Amino acid sequence: MSENITYVDENDEIIGYGTREEAIAKGIVHRIVRILVFNTKNELLIQKRSPTVKVPNRWDQSAAGHVDEGEDYVTAAKRELLEEVGIAADTLEEVTKFFTEETDDSEVKKRFNKLFALKDYEGTVTIDNDEVSEYRWISTADLEAWMAASPEEFTQGFIETFRVFQEESRD
Repeated sequence: MSENITYVDENDEIIGYGTREEAIAKGIVHRIVRILVFNTKNELLIQKRSPTVKVPNRWDQSAAGHVDEGEDYVTAAKRELLEEVGIAADTLEEVTKFFTEETDDSEVKKRFNKLFALKDYEGTVTIDNDEVSEYRWISTADLEAWMAASPEEFTQGFIETFRVFQEESRD
């Protein structure tokens, strides 16, 4: 990945730009977006990460990615949704923003996460085979049970994102 991503301070104010690798190596906080897509049956679209990407072969949210230099959260979310699962969204519902510090595959990632939702989607899904190996629609009850039984099959970031989403949905 050669694009520069957005580096921020502890208040999510932009402090500069650089590579993902530099952010991880130096513990620099950076911005990412996470998008949850629901169909009219209220099933969630989840994707399995391809074997060639970071944190391979684990289930993840509908789409996610870094906020590139010159982008805001919404622009990045729409780009990632289109790139990863072929969904063009005019509007996304902003759910919340939260900070995480997580370790996946021995990398410590410090990130501000902006979570978006797309509801009542009934279009097609076209996965990017470089990033995604498969996808499925799943009820939130079935997903909760699966995550509880086999958390190692999911990315740490998705488990936290889903927890945050469930919490926000109860409010």
